[in-house]
Amino acid sequence: MPTAARLNDKGTQHDGYQETVIIAGSPTVFVDGLPAARTGDAVDCGGVVIGTGTVN
Repeated sequence: MPTAARLNDKGTQHDGYQETVIIAGSPTVFVDGLPAARTGDAVDCGGVVIGTGTVN
């Protein structure tokens, strides 16, 4: 996976949860032709993308 998360990318499994798929992204910023995922964008399990301390 690229260092930037994008629409339809899968997240990693953690804490007993299955992979999640990013289902929302930026309408104006693209990475390799796909909308860039941002902190707060939706994932298919009903949650949202979160970042680490290095995410601005």
